[in-house]
Amino acid sequence: MVKRSVLEKLSDKDLLLYTTEDTRSVPEAIKMAFDILKKRGYFFSELEIVQISQLIESKKKEEPDYSTLNAWDIDEDAKKAIVSFYSQRAIWYFSILFGLFTGAILLAINLFTLSKKKEALVTLLFGFGYTIALIIVYKEFKDYFDQSRFTGILLYGIGAAILQFGFWDQYLKGIKYKKRSIIVPLVICLIVLSLIILRVIMFIR
Repeated sequence: MVKRSVLEKLSDKDLLLYTTEDTRSVPEAIKMAFDILKKRGYFFSELEIVQISQLIESKKKEEPDYSTLNAWDIDEDAKKAIVSFYSQRAIWYFSILFGLFTGAILLAINLFTLSKKKEALVTLLFGFGYTIALIIVYKEFKDYFDQSRFTGILLYGIGAAILQFGFWDQYLKGIKYKKRSIIVPLVICLIVLSLIILRVIMFIR
């Protein structure tokens, strides 16, 4: 998101770069730079005003289409999508199989892809916070957990549901995306899991 206060610190020369044809700025930044220049008294001819208006409109058309809602893991317009995300189904499976924090990491990567840094950090804090809370709960009720494996799966499922229907629907709802390959995170999780199992085996011996 472009902050007006940042642009207001720029010189007229720098602001004019936002209004040129080869600018890579988003429509919001172009319009903001244009408004700041006009407020400063910079003169634009009628032709320049028309060209800048056309530039803003053309940039809007280049932006990702957020109008179509993604149902659960359905990606009908994948070929037209600009961004690549780890899918909802992938996040769900990773959360259940490898721990909620892994699903939170995948969702955070999706958010970082859209430069939603604050939202990504909140997601990571939830993932790790929920995992730590489960560890504390497990220590307090260890005997019950040992008797009912289903309880642990249920608690991870609740966390995964919060990621899906809370965080995803709040931050990524309606965004069309291409499915991102899960090979790299899957390999990393399997390696880490193998090392943990190996350490447990060596400890028992």
